[in-house]
Order: sequence, then structure tokens, then C-alpha cells
Amino acid sequence: MRDMRNIGEAFEDEVKLANEAYLQRGIALVQKISTPWKVIWQGKRVVHAFPEGKSTLDFRGTVEGGISISFDCKESEDERGLPLKHIQPHQIDYIRQALAVGEKAFILCYMKKLDRRYKIGGQEVVGQWDEWQANKGKRGYNCIPVEAMEEVRSRNGIVLDYLGRG
Repeated sequence: MRDMRNIGEAFEDEVKLANEAYLQRGIALVQKISTPWKVIWQGKRVVHAFPEGKSTLDFRGTVEGGISISFDCKESEDERGLPLKHIQPHQIDYIRQALAVGEKAFILCYMKKLDRRYKIGGQEVVGQWDEWQANKGKRGYNCIPVEAMEEVRSRNGIVLDYLGRG
């Protein structure tokens, strides 16, 4: 039986393993970007901690040939798709800017109930977000459906071949 408590970490660990495999094969250099945190101490005790600013996306890097990529990892309990509320407005802004300068931006999504991993292209993410914003309050516009995602699998020795280049 799979331990579901740390599934988010497990999914991100799969991404990190894929990144190591891409690096070892000379396919890509992709790293997790840390969000700086402000920590308030009272003596030796942490009393408050919060992000200093809004992050971009969790991972950034370069694929062989000089193609820049950036992506975020999300999870969904909803078997229909990824609820758009899981994506922050500043992340949408970043995806728009990245796409405008030719960067490949996307979201990797772990669908918990399906136990499957998917890639959602940046154009799809932004298009679904814009439709959601234009139709706030209406049924059926609050998630990116699984049908709009591309399944990502283990391939050619890469545990999560999200680049599809193993």
C-alpha cells in the first residue's frame, strides 16, 4: 500500500530524478527554484515565517539546443482535472511572459485518484485560466480537464519523461 501522506514530495522527487537523468544524458539542466522566506525569531524560537515575495514557477532550466523551460508541479484530488484555483495569478502572469519570449512553460500535474501524471502546456493553462476568469460563477469552467492534458510516463530509463526525449 502506498503512503499517501507525502505524495506531493514523492511527485516532486520523481521530477528531481527525471532532472538528474536529463542532466546525466546531456539533455537538459533543470533546477528547483527556492522561494526566499523571511523568518522572525523570538530568542531561539521561530514565531513566524512567510515568503518574502511571489515565486515564479518551481522549476527552471535549459534543454539541449538552448531552449529555456519553466514549470510548476501541481496535484489534484479531482478526477475531472486540475482545479484552476490551484494556480496562482502571479504564476499565470509568469507563464504569459515566458511564452511571449519563446520560453516553454508548462505545468506537471499528478492526478491522485487516477495515479497518473500529466503535462499541461502553457498556452492551454493560460487559455483555460482566461476562460475561467471570463466565466466566473458559471459551472464547468473551473478546471483544466484531463482530456486537455498529455500523459507523462516513465520511458527510456527516465522515471518521469516530461520532455519526451529519453
